Amino acid sequence: MSGRNDPAALQEASLTKAERLARLRLARTKGIGSATFSRLMGLYGTAEQAIAALPARARLSGRPEPAIPSSSQMEDEIARLEKQGACHLLRSDTAYPGLLAGLPNAPVLLFAQGRTELLSAPSLAIVGARKASGPALKLTEDFATGLAEAGLTIVSGLARGVDGAAHRSALPFGRTIAALPGGLDITYPPEHARLQADIAQQGCLITEYPPGMPANARHFPRRNHLIAGLSRGCLLVEAARRSGTLITARIALSFRRLLFAIPGFPGDPRSSGGNDLLKQNQAILVEQFQDILAALEDAPLPDQGLAPWERPPLRQPSLFAPMADSTPTISAIPTQQNISATGEHIRTSDEKNILSLLAHTPSTVDEIASRCQLSISEVAAILIELEISGAVQRHEDGQITRLH
Repeated sequence: MSGRNDPAALQEASLTKAERLARLRLARTKGIGSATFSRLMGLYGTAEQAIAALPARARLSGRPEPAIPSSSQMEDEIARLEKQGACHLLRSDTAYPGLLAGLPNAPVLLFAQGRTELLSAPSLAIVGARKASGPALKLTEDFATGLAEAGLTIVSGLARGVDGAAHRSALPFGRTIAALPGGLDITYPPEHARLQADIAQQGCLITEYPPGMPANARHFPRRNHLIAGLSRGCLLVEAARRSGTLITARIALSFRRLLFAIPGFPGDPRSSGGNDLLKQNQAILVEQFQDILAALEDAPLPDQGLAPWERPPLRQPSLFAPMADSTPTISAIPTQQNISATGEHIRTSDEKNILSLLAHTPSTVDEIASRCQLSISEVAAILIELEISGAVQRHEDGQITRLH
């Protein structure tokens, strides 16, 4: 196994030390997300100039001045991460995962620990129930072992059940990435402390959250975006109809990743979500890990150097006869017409319609779909875009509320 990466080798070579520090400070400023960061960089050219201009902009608009971390605070954070064997990854850095960078509103800043070269290696997400059945856990181990041995890096969320089984099975091959819902120094769930430490040494830990940030229910959607965004495809082992696993599957579809599912026993509610996706022809039925390898070999790479709106949709081979309206429609993927000159996403009429139906009281995806005359898959994809942009919040039970 290779050792920890040299942080300097992971960074964009053309950045000065001062500009990199300024970008980290800007990215760590509360209230500045991906879209705002990009807009400021477009306006001012450098993060140093953007930081200098922010206080005056806030005063002119009557808003409080943003709490921008100082240079010394940022340098202290860099030192703490390096002591831990971790680092910041800016979207412009060479080690930033390419598949993720190609997505709209990709995170400006990630925190990584371990073998960061895995972030750019061919990978597959494996997700499933926390309270998985015995057969499901055995299948997870078999698939993860076979795929890792074949050269795929296994991505999951370090949760109980299927996630943990997938990580443990891929770990002997040094091919696993754990996306975390808190800081790199926070263990969740607590019983996975040893597994997390092993992944930090032999695999890679990745998160959007800074050191010391505890795991929080609000963080799980972002963690799920990372899992789907890092991977060429996603395998569902067991997924109930209302579950975080199914949310990750829908995110993967919205990112135009291949979605695989192992069929489950019809009477087990833990299999209902995955079975539904198979019946709707939104997932590829797989019985052995070789099925996944064959499908990935035939599929085009999602990142072909094209802008997101220029990429053709991935065609998913089906084991079922063609069905009318069977191909999932991902209307939330930006088109050339709904991207502004500065790269910002302009809301479509469907997004505006869905926003008008939402309130501060939670609604389910099914309720929203029935009121706006769109399919559930279309609504799910649009909600993901709205969630990324900060317009809506997804709760742990999957229900949606409008934020502003």
